[in-house]
Amino acid sequence: MEVKRLLKELGLSNYEVEAYLKVVEVGVAEAGEICKRTKIPFGRVYQELNSLAAKGLIEVQSTRPKRYTARKTRLAFKTLLQQKRENIEEQLQKTIEAASQIEEIISKKIPTAPKERTFWTTAVGVEEAIEMLRSNFEEAEKEICIILQHAYPDEECNYKDSEATVPKEAIKATERGVKIKALLNEEFIIPKIEYMKECGMKEKIMDKVEIRAMKNAIPSYFEVIDGEKVVLKVNNPKNPAQILAMTKIWDVKLAKEIREKFEEMWSEAKPLKLS
Repeated sequence: MEVKRLLKELGLSNYEVEAYLKVVEVGVAEAGEICKRTKIPFGRVYQELNSLAAKGLIEVQSTRPKRYTARKTRLAFKTLLQQKRENIEEQLQKTIEAASQIEEIISKKIPTAPKERTFWTTAVGVEEAIEMLRSNFEEAEKEICIILQHAYPDEECNYKDSEATVPKEAIKATERGVKIKALLNEEFIIPKIEYMKECGMKEKIMDKVEIRAMKNAIPSYFEVIDGEKVVLKVNNPKNPAQILAMTKIWDVKLAKEIREKFEEMWSEAKPLKLS
């Protein structure tokens, strides 16, 4: 029965549903009558009726014996929804507090460097790659050095989501105090800046992120995070304008070497100045 299913979705128990629908059917009923006309045990009927009253679904006449009637649905379900909203907010607050405490405890136990020399993870496909991009910015604590390039600007590709992710997450990271240095191809600058302007992010990016441009061709997309992690992008050999995968490598030695290469390229590039 559809009405029973909907009442259960609102949080009513099987006995509460039976009791409530019977009160609605009878109009005004006593507990004994509800017990006889449902499958609710006599020892439970008062408990279920009191619960319905507490939820605002029925009203109680304090006579001997007590009598029960259903409230107008407009008022009854408004009260029930408000109670559920308050309960959800209370549970959410408890969850937030618990997560904060767990985060503080666990963060002290996570090593600052991998026990093994190298640890890596791979994101396969566009959606996973975009999620890794977002995660990289979120986990950075000090610095991100990033190379942005678009080797195939004239081809229809699936970079739009990743292009939106990078500036959005970069702004969030800088607001946490993360220093971001971005190196771009000169041929990539104009479309990139125009895209950020369309998204309303140009001013924030120009203000918060150090950007330099190179005339020469630069390697494919990569990041160095906090001088200890390297992120590399792999293009699809069949369609180089399509992201195949991204790999994040936790290797301090490798990160140092690539960070040094980035600095060489950075010193040769020119600061970006656009009106």
